[in-house]
Amino acid sequence: MSDDADWVVESRLGLVWVRRLCHEGTGIPSLIEDEAGTPGFPMIACSEIEVEADYDQTVLGLVDPAHVPMVHTAWWWRSSPRRRVKTKDYVPTPFGFTATAADAFASAPAYELVGQDRKVTIEFRLPSTRIERVQGGRLQLLNITTVTPIAPGRVMLRNVIYSSVRPLRWLYPALSLLGRAFLEQDAAILRRLDSHASLHQPLLFVGEPDQPSAWYFQCKMALARAVGGTDAFVNPVRATRLKWRT
Repeated sequence: MSDDADWVVESRLGLVWVRRLCHEGTGIPSLIEDEAGTPGFPMIACSEIEVEADYDQTVLGLVDPAHVPMVHTAWWWRSSPRRRVKTKDYVPTPFGFTATAADAFASAPAYELVGQDRKVTIEFRLPSTRIERVQGGRLQLLNITTVTPIAPGRVMLRNVIYSSVRPLRWLYPALSLLGRAFLEQDAAILRRLDSHASLHQPLLFVGEPDQPSAWYFQCKMALARAVGGTDAFVNPVRATRLKWRT
């Protein structure tokens, strides 16, 4: 750790965040701005799991658009093997990028419970935070997934969900178990990867589905340059529309 860097601990959304503060003038990723974790917008689920895995490989699961439909399968989520064409609009956001659906079939069937007028946005923010926001009528959901390195070759996957529908907080134990089942599916994939070998082999990104993964590494390098130098972070992401089939 360099002499001009400090670590600070902050409480936000009912969670504890550890952040690195660098010299004046260098931007750092901000904490999540959403007003959640309050009595009117309570936490309804919290799940976590430790897994031996490469940090970057784990973070790629947060940005890979094919990850959710290919890895997370359940009768109550998406049990059909049928593949569909998906189109999403990506725009740069502070320290990352945000995707919004550009077609009517971008969400899993479970989102039908929210209503036809729902809006789903998914933001990735450095260093390793996925923020999914769901708005449908009076219902708001905030779904946060983070990757935290806890030791060399070992990470903590954590998922936290908040809802504006207060009675859902009584389902906290059941929803947390379902969330852990999702994380177990992530862990099963990560365990099948030879994370030690992947550190020494170049990654190959092909086509539009891999573009968010490429953006992750570009954003990470841009932040490293900003932290190690005197320039501000410059987001390399440009607004674009991506299409793929999953």
